[in-house]
Amino acid sequence: MRHTMKTTLAALASLAALAPALSPAAYTVTAPLVGSAQSSETHIAVDIASASCGTAINTGVVGSLSWNVTFNVTNTFCNDPNGFQNEVVHTFPNGYTFRLRGLFKSAGSYDRTCDRCNIGTTYMFFGNNANHPLHLQYDLYGTRNSSWYSGYTSPGEAISAGEVVGYLP
Repeated sequence: MRHTMKTTLAALASLAALAPALSPAAYTVTAPLVGSAQSSETHIAVDIASASCGTAINTGVVGSLSWNVTFNVTNTFCNDPNGFQNEVVHTFPNGYTFRLRGLFKSAGSYDRTCDRCNIGTTYMFFGNNANHPLHLQYDLYGTRNSSWYSGYTSPGEAISAGEVVGYLP
């Protein structure tokens, strides 16, 4: 009986060693604001156009992550076309980054680790935010990846704040 038990346990242990390692759970990305999606296969990112200026924006990624905030333009008036130069970035251990671009600085705009924290406000240019939407991008050294939102977000789709936009692998 003992010999059979040892053989069975050894067989189970060897099977466990053959099982692939589980990858970490994907991060859910939710819409940081109300608007309409402007993603496309050539753009390879999700842009969310909002109808208002000065709306608070959060990181959108569910889970506590570290965020690096870079503001090259500190203006905060709504008809400034330069807000796209500002971005908030999280870099994953595999080298991929998730970025949000096209926002103005607010009291919540500073480097920190948080779960969907406020990181800035929306801006628009001459009353038309369709030309300056919030830009959500997942990339590896500048090469964009669309798999995170494919099947979850469509161009022209109305988006509610908190709605799932995609999943980061």
